[in-house]
Amino acid sequence: MDSVSRIHRRFSLTLINPSSHKTSLLISLACISAIAYTVGADLLLIPVALGIALLLFRIDYLLLKDHPVAKLSKVYHTNAFAFMLWFAVLILSILLAMLGNHDTLLIEGMVFAVALRLCIFTSVFGSSLKRSALIAPITPIALLLLLLPYDAIIQVLDAPTIATGMAVIGIAVVWCIMADRSGRPGVESTFRLLQAYLLAWTERDARLMESMMASKAEQSTVSTKILAFRREDGAHAVGRSSKSGSMYDMLILPDVHPGPFYPVGGSNLPYDIHARYTTTVAVMHGISDHSSNLPSRDDVERFIDSLAEYSIVEQGSTCTASVEVQVNNARVTGIAFGRVALLLLSSARGMDDLPKSIRDDVEHYAFEHGFKDLLIVDAHNCMGDDLSSEEINDMIDACKRTLKALTEMVQHRFRVGVARAWHESDDIGLAGMSAIAVLIDGVVDGNSNSNSSNSNSSNNSSSSNHNGLLILWADANNAVKGLSAYLEQSIRREVASNLYVMLCTSDTHYTSGKARNRMGYFPLGSVTNRDELRSMLVSLSKDALASATYAVYEARVSRTLVKIMGEEQFSNYSYALDRAMRITKVSITASILVFILMVLSTFLTF
Repeated sequence: MDSVSRIHRRFSLTLINPSSHKTSLLISLACISAIAYTVGADLLLIPVALGIALLLFRIDYLLLKDHPVAKLSKVYHTNAFAFMLWFAVLILSILLAMLGNHDTLLIEGMVFAVALRLCIFTSVFGSSLKRSALIAPITPIALLLLLLPYDAIIQVLDAPTIATGMAVIGIAVVWCIMADRSGRPGVESTFRLLQAYLLAWTERDARLMESMMASKAEQSTVSTKILAFRREDGAHAVGRSSKSGSMYDMLILPDVHPGPFYPVGGSNLPYDIHARYTTTVAVMHGISDHSSNLPSRDDVERFIDSLAEYSIVEQGSTCTASVEVQVNNARVTGIAFGRVALLLLSSARGMDDLPKSIRDDVEHYAFEHGFKDLLIVDAHNCMGDDLSSEEINDMIDACKRTLKALTEMVQHRFRVGVARAWHESDDIGLAGMSAIAVLIDGVVDGNSNSNSSNSNSSNNSSSSNHNGLLILWADANNAVKGLSAYLEQSIRREVASNLYVMLCTSDTHYTSGKARNRMGYFPLGSVTNRDELRSMLVSLSKDALASATYAVYEARVSRTLVKIMGEEQFSNYSYALDRAMRITKVSITASILVFILMVLSTFLTF
């Protein structure tokens, strides 16, 4: 499991707290009422205790509000956990029927509540350990004094109770120190990292997170490949080429990767490019991973600025028919414009980001076989795990077979049609959806008069060609299983049976952090109904086909020096979180042992 996967595995821990601060407040008040009832407090005292609790929660907030992460909602969440823990200790005392009263465990439960508040105030809120140690006891002790008579408290404060209480607080203090230092030397403060993440995730304030990431980022030269089409009528083009002054529609394939999560850095990169260069009809997902994330908005702006400067690799007015090769689960759809090939890669089993080894191997093969440039697109259109080594080999094999078929094909004039739409949904980003149609003249029902036959090349692979390609693009982070096949088959059945159809997503991270699920985002089709998506994409496809006119292409490359996050930074974050988790498990185990000693000492007292 790589560093990003290990970090993502910890994301579920952020889903523990209730989704609403009102829910947390109700939990806190319900637990206080239950504690009061359990210890036999006067029923008329319960409303007073609840009113004082509300005042004490406000005091917690006022004492902590100078810390950026400290919000009243988080105070409610913290107290919900603290009072649930306190009440759980009392419930255990009820289950242990041999205990004659609850006063001792009432105090011991309060100690656990204080310890938990101390840990949360230090780690999440960013309060210093000394300050947290002063604030954490205020609310629990005030409520204890209200619920239990002073003389009763003095009576149960024996040596074992005081000793075990000090042990629990001691474990909390040691945890705060060790967990905060768990990531050194790569991460100076694990708590600071946690606070930066929470600020970005819950408050949409990315400044601290971006500052930390940018300070650890590395300089790298990245390339962006652009396939630009100038249509002869110009009626549907939406921007201008900075070099020729002509109207172009562009497919953009950056080397950088969207991420890490919204609103940090390049998390909304596809839309950011669309917003700046209105010529863009689709920002494709290349073969890259999170090590290629842009760490800050400043780096995003520098990268987008650099796209205006590019070199032209090749220009022309002809292309091949489209070709599709299937090797087991690996599917590659390709088309060549002159000596520039476009490959769209997908896996029927589903996959996450494709490994860079595929690009390296396939590019070497392409250049050896006469191609001047190669655009390899990770369609990113089906949820799944990383590909196995066998599946990677299948994907490389499918790419090479596709390229071989393209080298043997005659090229023809072509038409391009584009249609775009926007749809407000949690599983679709701000750049919306596009349909890009490439229709080839001189090709009828898959016969392009090429020198190659379309026979099967093995039992596990097949290839054929059609007279065009239809790319369905959505600004989304992957797609639910089965959706791409359903949409592609629907489009071919209802719109264009003689075209290859491929659904591609941008892998935007605009939606990341919004979903309260283990993935942390909404893949395409998880919110928007699949039939609604089918209807929208059918309409877009028809519009794209209707708008198709003769076009010429420009293959461009833009190269620039920018900061990217790099692999080491994610390794450091992963190490810090893993080590902090191990320290947490040890601390919880120690606390449970201390609690058992508490129960035993209480039992022996009676």
